[in-house]
Amino acid sequence: MRSSDQIPPRREFKYLLDRARIPALRAAIAPFCTLDPFAGADNAYALRSLYLDAPDMRLYHANEREAPVRFKARIRCYPEAERSPVFAEVKFRDGDVIRKTRERLPSDDWRAGLQERGPLGGFVHRMHRHDLQPVVLVEYRREAWASTVDPYARVTWDSAIRCQAMRRWSLEADPRRWRPIDHGLLTFMDRSPVVLELKWGRYAPPWMMRVAQGLDLFRHSFSKYCYSMLSLAEDHVRDSREAQSVWI
Repeated sequence: MRSSDQIPPRREFKYLLDRARIPALRAAIAPFCTLDPFAGADNAYALRSLYLDAPDMRLYHANEREAPVRFKARIRCYPEAERSPVFAEVKFRDGDVIRKTRERLPSDDWRAGLQERGPLGGFVHRMHRHDLQPVVLVEYRREAWASTVDPYARVTWDSAIRCQAMRRWSLEADPRRWRPIDHGLLTFMDRSPVVLELKWGRYAPPWMMRVAQGLDLFRHSFSKYCYSMLSLAEDHVRDSREAQSVWI
């Protein structure tokens, strides 16, 4: 099965939130949102993404310096789902506006499915143009809530964010090589936070603005790709290993 999705343009604001405040956040959004139907017993589900970059790491550097116009390319799956769908995604940013395209690939042989698309597909076109190759595998758990009163509005938060270097076209992870990227040594917080995202279409819903104000949220840049590359740097190896206990 192959299909393409054009996800509506949106805004995304990120925040680092202490875990102790999650119950208050759930209570604040419950009148306006419903939990994602794919959530597990812990209200969350796992995502895994294979990030790609050019030989000169131009996508990483554009993201690190927060270039106003940039994009990311990744292959995404849901590792806990039976026969998880696999998607080739391109995420564009133009200022505060986010646009994402997503193409579904065959679950049983997604690499072959990607090759069959040829150079004219949006994802494959960029893959060939920039010579994109696998760089890092990122996995985390997400709790997602969708608005029941707006055309498009979502509240999500990610936790247990971890990475490992991956230079092969593979979504298979080595359990021994994971490194956390959301610990206090990188986020400068007392303990591992959750990465909260408020997402909306053209206008931010009033209830969402009240939630942000009520929780005294301050916008914070958190790129999973950039934080992964920082965590994988040699001078963070020891600190990253010492930080394994932050999720307990």
